[in-house]
Amino acid sequence: MSQRVLDLVQLSCFVAAAEEAHFGHAAARLNVTQPTLSRQIMALEHALKAQLFERSNKSTKLTSAGRIFLPEAKRILALAESAANLTRRTWRGETGVIRLSYTSSAAIIDLPPILKQAAAVLPDVKIMLCESSSTEQKEALLANILDVGILRPPIDRTKFRAIVMRNENFIAALHKGDPRTKKTKLTLHDFDGQNFIMYCADGASYSHRILTALFDQARVTPVMVQHIEYNHAILSLVSAGMGAALVPDSLSVLAVPDVVFRKVYIDVPHSPLEMHMLWRPQNENPVLPPFIELCKELFSRPPYTQKIHRVVAKTN
Repeated sequence: MSQRVLDLVQLSCFVAAAEEAHFGHAAARLNVTQPTLSRQIMALEHALKAQLFERSNKSTKLTSAGRIFLPEAKRILALAESAANLTRRTWRGETGVIRLSYTSSAAIIDLPPILKQAAAVLPDVKIMLCESSSTEQKEALLANILDVGILRPPIDRTKFRAIVMRNENFIAALHKGDPRTKKTKLTLHDFDGQNFIMYCADGASYSHRILTALFDQARVTPVMVQHIEYNHAILSLVSAGMGAALVPDSLSVLAVPDVVFRKVYIDVPHSPLEMHMLWRPQNENPVLPPFIELCKELFSRPPYTQKIHRVVAKTN
């Protein structure tokens, strides 16, 4: 019986007849014949075991049961339409959830414009955020815990789809009392034999590998006092005076106590640091394709189409 009671066609006929107070007008409104509308309403009354209309040759008006049922019928129809709209919009990728993770340096440069663009283009898509290392993001993507990662290479192209978002270079992070802060531009040789905060080989393998190769090519041997995974932890150790570091130049916008940033001239062949957006091709989240297209369009604009330049602020 419940399936018959919730017949949407019958409910639509009842609501139209109740609002028009005339079966003929209601039938014309629904583009059906009057006998068809009458049969639908009679079937609904049979299912409810209640009379909904007082019928006469001159008028059609609701019974007390009909007056009670009318707002409920409208509510059911509204809920059904809302569910249908939500389903259609979800299928088209207009509503849903994107689980997005990012590295600490991506949070500074990449995250704000992405969130702003998503709010404008996909206002009903909720973006759930978390910060994690590149290694952790890849593991989470494979486990379907994340939809999108913003991270550093390497990228396994057999498992992921990726687009390069931007490139950047290293910049020196020094304690304000370091004599090297008196120089406007450093070279790799300024780090030879000096205490250095290095990226760890596991969680930050990309930056570790690039810096190791740079030092080897320049025949520079810093004194590695710590191997750290996260940028903010590296800058904390620099702030504590434990050593210098080379970090992505996007971090130079941060105001870190007692830390001064200086440009570094690298006179050996090297590649810039790349930032990628990564996702699994098997991900069936309907919101993912429009979100990726939104980001691709965003990455085609500056500063993504050009190397990022930073004005390094001097600290008193």
